[in-house]
Amino acid sequence: MPAMKDVSFDEAALWKRFKAGDKAAFTLIYREYTLSLFQYGFRFCVDREKLKDMVQDLFIEMWNSRETISEQVAIRFYLCRSLRYKLIRADCQCRAATDKQGKYLHDISRSEATVEERIIDSEINNSRSILLDNAIKKLSRRQQEIITLRFYMGFTNAQIAEMMHMKYQSVSNLLYSALGRIKETLETAPFARRLLETFFLFL
Repeated sequence: MPAMKDVSFDEAALWKRFKAGDKAAFTLIYREYTLSLFQYGFRFCVDREKLKDMVQDLFIEMWNSRETISEQVAIRFYLCRSLRYKLIRADCQCRAATDKQGKYLHDISRSEATVEERIIDSEINNSRSILLDNAIKKLSRRQQEIITLRFYMGFTNAQIAEMMHMKYQSVSNLLYSALGRIKETLETAPFARRLLETFFLFL
């Protein structure tokens, strides 16, 4: 599964510069990954401003503790895992999408050229996108998180297992059950067959 966005720089070199206190490197990391963090976090935090504060705090903490952070990390994975800890500590609830929140998430998705956007642009129209989003909202919190990490963020099952402190097989089972529920929901909707075919191409 391809990552949501191709990295156009040497990530290891960028991280090394950041670790050495290079503010330009830190700024580049912030610009490259902030929207990814919002896309991930917004599915689990109702309060937009609260999420914004958590993301800002995450980067501040990362800068202040840069000397003690591991020398080699996958930056996006590290940031998402760190934000997940913050979301858990803040006891954020799965967001109930309002029109305003839905538009905000859509704007983020447009900016980041997500997997869902590529599917929509190449295969389906906006109505099918709404069907898929509604199907995902019917999943449990953990199922939504796994779908988000796997298909929207591009993480592997092994990375998801590490991030969520689960066994690899448990992640695979939960992902399979989540996709089964999505399939059941979409099978009753108009135009669902083509949407299902497109979505399951990314397994």
